[in-house]
Amino acid sequence: MSGAQVVEADLTWTGERFEPGVQIAIGEDGRIAAACRLGQRPTRRLPECALLPGFVNAHSHAFQRALRGRGERFPAGAGSFWTWREAMYELVEQLDAETFHAVCVQAFGEMLDAGITTVGEFHYFHHSSPGATDFALDRIVLRAAREAGIRIALLNTYYVTGGVGRPLAGAQRRFDGISLASYWAQLDRLDALRDPATQTLGAVAHSVRAASPGDIKAIHGEARRRGLVFHMHVEEQPAEVDDCV
Repeated sequence: MSGAQVVEADLTWTGERFEPGVQIAIGEDGRIAAACRLGQRPTRRLPECALLPGFVNAHSHAFQRALRGRGERFPAGAGSFWTWREAMYELVEQLDAETFHAVCVQAFGEMLDAGITTVGEFHYFHHSSPGATDFALDRIVLRAAREAGIRIALLNTYYVTGGVGRPLAGAQRRFDGISLASYWAQLDRLDALRDPATQTLGAVAHSVRAASPGDIKAIHGEARRRGLVFHMHVEEQPAEVDDCV
């Protein structure tokens, strides 16, 4: 949508209810300037439609769009969180940077089609290969969001252990946050790359099994100092909760 417009649907959500007669004024920059009873002649009328604000997907793993149909293919009664996670790790081992980019664009585009206009992307799939420490996929997430046209809070994730007291192994090595110093240095690089109008950053510890309590505390403290949101998986599966306890 380009150019100044006044849009009116049969009903518009005002925060408390759907109401008729509410008009949306859109400026030349494509941004909403007002949403109220303007009393103007609409330039675009939407009959038999209701308008709502864009939805927010607060916790996404975009690359897992390519997992659809993989983890569900097991005999009845044989599947579990663990079989799903093995399917996810198999996907991680297969995805290269080009395919990862395509999957992210697809996932973000489908969100927009469903009315989601902002995504909190809980992103821990950092490196282009198991042996790399390039954080190359972080930049691709920002690029994919820009190409799809969705606002994004890139919740860049610190992930350094494969379980409580256990090293990363196999596909998990592509998630490696390396160290707190590396993590914050990468966040600074992403801050310089992001589109300030549509892209923000957040600080994340993946979980108690993937980061030590000391590291979680340090990330939370630095996030508060920088004015960043802090995010993490609190619990994921009963056996992992028992390990954490």
